[in-house]
Amino acid sequence: MPHIIVEYSESLKNIDVPKLVIKLHDILAEQPTVNIHAIKSRAIPVENAVIGDGNEPDFMVHITLKLLPGRDDALKKKMAQSLFDTAKTHIKIERLSLSVEVMELHAESYTK
Repeated sequence: MPHIIVEYSESLKNIDVPKLVIKLHDILAEQPTVNIHAIKSRAIPVENAVIGDGNEPDFMVHITLKLLPGRDDALKKKMAQSLFDTAKTHIKIERLSLSVEVMELHAESYTK
């Protein structure tokens, strides 16, 4: 049931986003407690993004990993780092603002 959501600035439209999403999907599937058949991954272009003072190119990627509760902080950090490292390896841009965030879903209200 993990969700990977990749938000990326439109200035990065020349990178192979579908390939990045597949790589992130596959690397998460290698983590403990994750079943590949439960992962839902998607990418969303962000039309307007400003990074810092706005004077540099706005190359932004933010990856959100949504999980049901129950995993300890060390595992969540390992998952976040693996997603970060995978994206960093895939996107070869010098001035890239890359971040990863892990969020817990509200188990009582999450419905699928």
